[in-house]
Amino acid sequence: MKNLSAEVVTGTLAFLAMFVFFSQVHPIVLFDGDDWNVISDARVGLPKWHGWNPIKILPETFFPICGYFAAYVVRPIIGDYLTAFTLTAALIVSLFIAMYISLFIRFIKAIFNFDKLAASIFGAMFLLLHFAVFLQHNTQDNLYLFHTTDADCYFNYVLPNLLNAALVLFVARVDLTRKFFDRPTPATVTLFFVLYLAIFSNVLSSCVLAIYVFVELMSRVKPKEFNLKKFFAANRTLCVFLVFWLISLLFEANGGRARAMTHDESYIALVLYTASTLIPSLLFDNHGNALMIFSLVTLPFMWRERKDLWLVTKKFLLCLPLWTVYIILVAARAEASYALRPDVQFGFFFFVFVIFLTTLGFWIKKFPRAALILPILCFALFTWIFSGKRTLCPSTFNHVPESVCVQVSQHLIDQIIAADRAGLEEVTITVPKGDDVDNYPFPLYMGKNISRTLHAHGMISRRLEVEILPDATLNERFNLP
Repeated sequence: MKNLSAEVVTGTLAFLAMFVFFSQVHPIVLFDGDDWNVISDARVGLPKWHGWNPIKILPETFFPICGYFAAYVVRPIIGDYLTAFTLTAALIVSLFIAMYISLFIRFIKAIFNFDKLAASIFGAMFLLLHFAVFLQHNTQDNLYLFHTTDADCYFNYVLPNLLNAALVLFVARVDLTRKFFDRPTPATVTLFFVLYLAIFSNVLSSCVLAIYVFVELMSRVKPKEFNLKKFFAANRTLCVFLVFWLISLLFEANGGRARAMTHDESYIALVLYTASTLIPSLLFDNHGNALMIFSLVTLPFMWRERKDLWLVTKKFLLCLPLWTVYIILVAARAEASYALRPDVQFGFFFFVFVIFLTTLGFWIKKFPRAALILPILCFALFTWIFSGKRTLCPSTFNHVPESVCVQVSQHLIDQIIAADRAGLEEVTITVPKGDDVDNYPFPLYMGKNISRTLHAHGMISRRLEVEILPDATLNERFNLP
């Protein structure tokens, strides 16, 4: 253990804790129509002009990979299809979180030169803040920054968030402009591929890295000596990244989903409405304001005594208004409520957490004996989050308990497997009654998707024609709204 670094030890513990959380405490489960569609519908790993989701390469490749791995590697071992998916999805999400936490620890070690214990505690606090920021006293279904609406959204939002934020922590520590990509090596090829996945993941997530890169570039501009050609040559890697990110926005703006989200209202009016919705949410509906007050009080001291640390923290501070403006503009184009989702607000609070822990680290370095209270702070934060007076929210449609989601999904699967074994070519399956438009979360069009998925995953011998029949008695049976 003495030879293991803080990021390895803490990253491993974070992985184990998150794997238990996402497989047992709040398991990731297959449930709604979106889950059954994308999990077996892998796309080509290239952006597609005028596609429905032109740039969502990361989610629309990793989700099917997760499905096939669960079906053909995990299920034969444990014998249960839905549990196999839960374990595989928990494994993937936990690995991303472990990578994210490990890179934060390396970042905090680089700027403070902390010892292993202090760096590990900072890493643990960083992870715990993601569960604490939205907590309310004595309430059920509290949101957290790894929360989302279904299994599909873990791959569409949570993984892109983690990847882009992790890359910010890497770029903040490693100078990519100094001939980093001049010759291919295993490290540079891997990093280039990861950057590609980060750009082509989700425009609500990739902005986290793009905004930080923009701020980093602006910090290197010297107005009196500025020469565009020389500046580009000196910062080629970061400039090229921004160009490709802008291209990804162009692809997404011309995609089918973006065209389907057009509104009759004035865009200016939508922007103002989105701003009036998002800004109060960021400032008052969480505990991030307390963290920022602590940071803002600390920053003048940091500016006077540690200019090097101030320059690092200032970049993250400048990212906050830029992120807010960007999300307002994008959410106004789509739907204002998007901006209130925790998996969208992730980027904002990521910057807040880094700023807070950087300012906390400043005081710890200034008064070394204050490090004695770090384990107490971390323990207090942990116990406050997991107090029995409050519970965390399931990442399922309409907050349906995960155990109920599994029962409903097993009901759908059993009907189709029974029809396949009986040699039928067509089958009508009953599903709970959903909304009055297309019966979401079990839409009338999901029959072909669930049939395709079960066939692709080896659960049935051939694709069946599946008709969806909403049945309100199932809502009573499974205690669904």
